Amino acid sequence: MELEKLFLTKEEIPILHYRCFQIPIHPKLLDPNIQLNPRIAKEIFPKVAEEWQDELKNKFPSGWGDNIQTLDNGFVCGFSISRDYGGTLYFDKSDSNCTSLIPTKMINFSQDKVKEFENKNKKIWTYAPHNIDYFPGALFLRNWVIKYMNEVLQELL
Repeated sequence: MELEKLFLTKEEIPILHYRCFQIPIHPKLLDPNIQLNPRIAKEIFPKVAEEWQDELKNKFPSGWGDNIQTLDNGFVCGFSISRDYGGTLYFDKSDSNCTSLIPTKMINFSQDKVKEFENKNKKIWTYAPHNIDYFPGALFLRNWVIKYMNEVLQELL
């Protein structure tokens, strides 16, 4: 599949019930034999904040930050904007909350795109949410991770 068709879009990743969404992870990004730039998520954070402000037409909350954790290959396995009131997205292969079967209302992929993102078990790796209680946090995290995934896919493929 062409690189541009692998990019994630906001339309493919809707936010349901004001705070629920799933971000799929391309399996190649989890390959321990590749090396990704671990700074990408922090570098795109200000741009995501600007876009988020435009979408919400609201003042950016103070106290939010670009807190990330990475795997050994540089892939970001944890995104947090604020432990207390923003929420977190995390990925852990051993956690069943980090997989999804398709079809689902939370990932609107074509069948071709599903095949590209499926792992060996015919499931899709996803980030799992933690403490995302409100729409502003969900919107920010979703947009940040979509932008991150598209950046790392460009770097990898």
